[in-house]
Amino acid sequence: MSGRKAHDHYRRGLGTALRHNQVAYSYSATITALFGVISDESGGPNVAQCFLFIVGAGVAFSIVNAAITHWFSKRLPREPTEVVALGTAISLFSMAAGLGLGTLVAWLAGPWIAWPLAPLAMSIGFMMLAGFEMGFAGYYHEAGGSLD
Repeated sequence: MSGRKAHDHYRRGLGTALRHNQVAYSYSATITALFGVISDESGGPNVAQCFLFIVGAGVAFSIVNAAITHWFSKRLPREPTEVVALGTAISLFSMAAGLGLGTLVAWLAGPWIAWPLAPLAMSIGFMMLAGFEMGFAGYYHEAGGSLD
Protein backbone atom coordinates (compact mmCIF):
# COMPACT_ATOMS: atom_id res chain seq x y z
CA MET A 1 0.00 0.00 0.00
CA SER A 2 1.43 3.35 -0.97
CA GLY A 3 1.88 6.15 1.55
CA ARG A 4 -0.67 8.27 -0.30
CA LYS A 5 -3.28 5.51 -0.26
CA ALA A 6 -2.70 4.87 3.47
CA HIS A 7 -3.05 8.61 4.15
CA ASP A 8 -6.31 8.74 2.18
CA HIS A 9 -7.72 5.79 4.16
CA TYR A 10 -6.64 7.41 7.42
CA ARG A 11 -8.26 10.70 6.42
CA ARG A 12 -11.47 8.91 5.44
CA GLY A 13 -11.49 6.96 8.72
CA LEU A 14 -10.88 10.08 10.77
CA GLY A 15 -13.66 11.88 8.92
CA THR A 16 -16.06 9.01 9.59
CA ALA A 17 -15.16 8.98 13.28
CA LEU A 18 -15.69 12.73 13.54
CA ARG A 19 -18.93 12.74 11.57
CA HIS A 20 -20.56 10.09 13.73
CA ASN A 21 -19.09 11.00 17.11
CA GLN A 22 -18.54 14.75 17.39
CA VAL A 23 -22.01 15.74 18.59
CA ALA A 24 -22.08 12.77 20.99
CA TYR A 25 -18.62 13.68 22.25
CA SER A 26 -19.63 17.31 22.78
CA TYR A 27 -22.75 16.22 24.64
CA SER A 28 -20.81 13.72 26.77
CA ALA A 29 -18.22 16.32 27.76
CA THR A 30 -20.95 18.83 28.61
CA ILE A 31 -23.11 16.45 30.67
CA THR A 32 -19.99 15.25 32.54
CA ALA A 33 -19.05 18.83 33.37
CA LEU A 34 -22.61 19.44 34.58
CA PHE A 35 -22.39 16.40 36.86
CA GLY A 36 -19.32 18.03 38.40
CA VAL A 37 -21.14 21.35 38.80
CA ILE A 38 -24.13 19.78 40.54
CA SER A 39 -21.82 17.71 42.75
CA ASP A 40 -19.95 20.87 43.70
CA GLU A 41 -23.18 22.77 44.42
CA SER A 42 -25.13 19.98 46.16
CA GLY A 43 -22.48 17.58 47.39
CA GLY A 44 -21.80 14.13 46.00
CA PRO A 45 -24.90 12.29 44.81
CA ASN A 46 -26.42 9.18 46.29
CA VAL A 47 -27.69 6.38 44.05
CA ALA A 48 -31.19 7.84 43.77
CA GLN A 49 -29.82 11.21 42.68
CA CYS A 50 -27.71 9.52 39.99
CA PHE A 51 -30.88 7.91 38.63
CA LEU A 52 -32.68 11.28 38.76
CA PHE A 53 -29.80 12.75 36.75
CA ILE A 54 -30.22 10.08 34.07
CA VAL A 55 -34.00 10.54 34.01
CA GLY A 56 -33.63 14.30 33.45
CA ALA A 57 -31.19 13.83 30.57
CA GLY A 58 -33.22 10.99 29.02
CA VAL A 59 -36.53 12.85 29.15
CA ALA A 60 -34.92 15.75 27.29
CA PHE A 61 -33.97 13.47 24.38
CA SER A 62 -37.46 11.95 24.34
CA ILE A 63 -39.10 15.39 24.16
CA VAL A 64 -36.84 16.72 21.41
CA ASN A 65 -36.99 13.52 19.33
CA ALA A 66 -40.78 13.38 19.54
CA ALA A 67 -41.11 17.06 18.60
CA ILE A 68 -38.63 17.11 15.72
CA THR A 69 -40.03 13.96 14.08
CA HIS A 70 -43.69 14.93 14.58
CA TRP A 71 -44.20 12.15 17.09
CA PHE A 72 -41.86 9.76 15.25
CA SER A 73 -43.74 9.95 11.94
CA LYS A 74 -41.34 12.02 9.77
CA ARG A 75 -37.87 11.06 8.62
CA LEU A 76 -35.28 13.78 8.95
CA PRO A 77 -33.03 14.59 5.96
CA ARG A 78 -29.26 14.43 6.40
CA GLU A 79 -26.75 17.16 5.69
CA PRO A 80 -23.59 16.59 3.60
CA THR A 81 -20.32 15.79 5.36
CA GLU A 82 -18.92 19.29 4.85
CA VAL A 83 -21.93 20.83 6.59
CA VAL A 84 -21.69 18.42 9.53
CA ALA A 85 -17.97 19.18 9.84
CA LEU A 86 -18.64 22.93 9.97
CA GLY A 87 -21.55 22.55 12.37
CA THR A 88 -19.58 20.42 14.79
CA ALA A 89 -16.52 22.67 14.50
CA ILE A 90 -18.54 25.43 16.17
CA SER A 91 -20.04 23.17 18.86
CA LEU A 92 -18.27 25.13 21.58
CA PHE A 93 -21.33 27.40 21.60
CA SER A 94 -23.85 24.64 22.27
CA MET A 95 -21.53 23.14 24.87
CA ALA A 96 -21.07 26.43 26.71
CA ALA A 97 -24.74 27.40 26.50
CA GLY A 98 -25.90 23.95 27.63
CA LEU A 99 -23.51 23.94 30.57
CA GLY A 100 -24.45 27.51 31.44
CA LEU A 101 -28.16 26.70 31.43
CA GLY A 102 -27.65 23.55 33.51
CA THR A 103 -25.43 25.45 35.94
CA LEU A 104 -28.03 28.19 36.34
CA VAL A 105 -30.68 25.60 37.16
CA ALA A 106 -28.33 23.88 39.63
CA TRP A 107 -27.71 27.21 41.37
CA LEU A 108 -31.40 28.10 41.56
CA ALA A 109 -32.89 24.70 42.38
CA GLY A 110 -32.68 22.82 45.64
CA PRO A 111 -30.25 19.91 45.91
CA TRP A 112 -32.74 17.16 45.09
CA ILE A 113 -34.54 18.93 42.25
CA ALA A 114 -31.23 19.98 40.65
CA TRP A 115 -30.33 16.36 39.91
CA PRO A 116 -33.12 15.78 37.35
CA LEU A 117 -33.88 19.38 36.34
CA ALA A 118 -30.35 20.61 35.54
CA PRO A 119 -29.58 17.78 33.05
CA LEU A 120 -33.04 18.23 31.51
CA ALA A 121 -32.39 21.94 30.96
CA MET A 122 -28.78 21.36 29.84
CA SER A 123 -29.75 18.67 27.36
CA ILE A 124 -32.58 20.65 25.79
CA GLY A 125 -30.40 23.76 25.62
CA PHE A 126 -27.52 21.80 24.11
CA MET A 127 -29.71 20.14 21.47
CA MET A 128 -31.43 23.40 20.50
CA LEU A 129 -28.08 25.16 20.06
CA ALA A 130 -26.51 22.17 18.29
CA GLY A 131 -29.46 22.25 15.88
CA PHE A 132 -28.89 25.95 15.34
CA GLU A 133 -25.18 25.33 14.69
CA MET A 134 -26.01 22.68 12.09
CA GLY A 135 -28.71 24.88 10.58
CA PHE A 136 -26.26 27.77 10.37
CA ALA A 137 -23.69 25.52 8.72
CA GLY A 138 -26.26 24.16 6.25
CA TYR A 139 -27.48 27.62 5.35
CA TYR A 140 -24.08 29.23 4.87
CA HIS A 141 -22.02 26.36 3.44
CA GLU A 142 -22.31 25.88 -0.33
CA ALA A 143 -22.82 22.13 0.18
CA GLY A 144 -25.86 22.73 2.41
CA GLY A 145 -28.73 20.43 1.60
CA SER A 146 -31.83 21.55 -0.23
CA LEU A 147 -34.95 22.20 1.83
CA ASP A 148 -37.25 20.96 -0.97
